[in-house]
Amino acid sequence: MAYLARLGAPVRGFLEFLGDQAHLVLRTTRHTLLLRMGQISVVARQTKLQIRFTGLDALWLVGGTALLLGAVTLIQAFSQLSGLGAENYIGVLMVLIILRELGPLLTAVLVIGRSSTAIAAELGAMQLNSEVDALAVHGVNPYQYLLLPRWLGVLISVFVLVVFFDTAALAGGFLVAKLKYGVTFGFFMESVRQALSNRDFLATLLKVWLFSGAITFHACHFGLRIRRSQTEIPQAVTKTVVSALVAIFALDGLIAALFYF
Repeated sequence: MAYLARLGAPVRGFLEFLGDQAHLVLRTTRHTLLLRMGQISVVARQTKLQIRFTGLDALWLVGGTALLLGAVTLIQAFSQLSGLGAENYIGVLMVLIILRELGPLLTAVLVIGRSSTAIAAELGAMQLNSEVDALAVHGVNPYQYLLLPRWLGVLISVFVLVVFFDTAALAGGFLVAKLKYGVTFGFFMESVRQALSNRDFLATLLKVWLFSGAITFHACHFGLRIRRSQTEIPQAVTKTVVSALVAIFALDGLIAALFYF
C-alpha cells in the first residue's frame, strides 16, 4: 500500500493542481460577470499597468528577437535549398516556421520569462504581507482587483506581441530574401499570403487565448500559495516558469494536432 501511495502521489498532486487552476479560472470569470460600473474603471487602470509592463516594455526585446529569427530562418533555408529554387518557397517557409509555430510560442516564452515571474513574486509578497486578506476585509474582491487585470493585461499583450513578432520576423526574412535573390516586397508578401489560410489565423488566436491563461493562472497559483517566508518567493517563481513552459508546449502540441494532423 505504501508503494501504491508513493506511485499515486504525483498523479494526485497533478490533479489537485489542475483543480486549483480550474477553480481560479472559474472564480475569476464568475466575478468578472459580477463587476459593477464603478469597479470597471479600477480594473481598467490595473489592466493598463499590466499591459504597459507585459506588452509595451517588451516590444524592443520581442522585435529584435523576431527580426533576427526571421533573417536566420531564411539564411538557413537558402543554404539548404540552394539551386532548388529556394525563392519559390519563401512564403511557405515563413508561414510554417514563423507565423504558425515560433511566433506564438517564442512570444509566450518571452512573456513567461518577464511577466509570469513578476506576477508570481508580486502576489507572493502580497500574501506574506497579508495584503490579499486586507483587500478582502475592506470589501475589495481579490479576483476582480488582482487576477482579472493581470489576465486581461497578459491576454491583450500576448496578442499584440504576437502580431509585432510576426511583422518583425517577416521584415527580417524580407531583408534576407531581398539581398540574396533581389525579391521584391510585392512578390514576398504575395508568397506569404498564398501560404496563409484561415486555419492559421484561428490556430494563432486559440494559442494566444490559451497561452495567456496558462501564463497568468500558473503565476497566480504559485504566488498565492506562499504562506510562511520570503524564501518561498524564488521557489514559486521557479515553479511558475517550469510549469508554464510545460503547459504552453503541451498546448502547442495539442493545437497543432487539432488543426494540422
